[in-house]
Amino acid sequence: MTVATPAMAQEKNILLILWRGITEPEVALKEKLAALGVQAKYTEVVGNQDRGVMAGRLRALEEDIAAKKFDIAYSFGTTTTQVAQQIIQDRIPIVFNIVFDPVGGKLVKSMEEPGVNTTGVTNGVPIDLQLSAFNKLAPLKKLLVLFNAREPNAKIIEAQVTEWSAKNGVELTSRRVAPDTDALDEVMAEIKSGKLTVDAVYAGADSYLGSKAGDIQKAVGDRVNLFGGTQTFVLNKWLAAYTPLVEDMGGTAAEMIAKVLKGEDARKMPVVLPQPKLIVSKSTADLRKVAVPADAVTNP
Repeated sequence: MTVATPAMAQEKNILLILWRGITEPEVALKEKLAALGVQAKYTEVVGNQDRGVMAGRLRALEEDIAAKKFDIAYSFGTTTTQVAQQIIQDRIPIVFNIVFDPVGGKLVKSMEEPGVNTTGVTNGVPIDLQLSAFNKLAPLKKLLVLFNAREPNAKIIEAQVTEWSAKNGVELTSRRVAPDTDALDEVMAEIKSGKLTVDAVYAGADSYLGSKAGDIQKAVGDRVNLFGGTQTFVLNKWLAAYTPLVEDMGGTAAEMIAKVLKGEDARKMPVVLPQPKLIVSKSTADLRKVAVPADAVTNP
């Protein structure tokens, strides 16, 4: 006699599609899935921040994807999820994370009902709410926005920063930066030399800039206030971010994966924005002589 094994007790094959390897949200994701009782075997595909590399490595798994050897896929970021959708083609569910604008990125038809075999977690806190929170923490006068034009969300973010700055009387400078160029180093050199005079720098939810957050902080963090679009920046000693916590992003994605594995339809599962919070680096606030609000979340 064959005894049926509860679905969640069976080991699940989860495909992790990653832009730059395991980051804080994936650590939280794995911890939460284990806490939920999901026994998982993980297969990682890392794109090394290159769309072509990502596509090639995913295509190498296409036979396994077609044979549905993976129960579900997790994808980090907009570009990664776009590539994943092109290759997976609805054959297995995808749960994304750290996607600023799922509708604008053409990943879902609507936030309420995706309409495709993809759903997930957004960090798309409206830019005006982010900048207004930073303005209360440390008034913005001359702001530099860094954006990686290769990221699908970059122009959306830059346009919204421009609109907010114009409404609030903030002098704005915009600079394009991109991987495999000297653009970011050149901007940092201009700030250090005084050629570019700003009192604050903002970078949105951008994986490349997130990977460079520590370098930027070391270069100019003692000269200007640094504000980021994700908690990754604050973990690299940027002054502040207004965003969901990393553990909430990863944990929420894990809860959604668990629901899909239990049989819920990703096509009908709303995209989730976890509660954003003002996150402040205590050591940087002390250095920059910025008072930390009582309701802020503090990182070292």
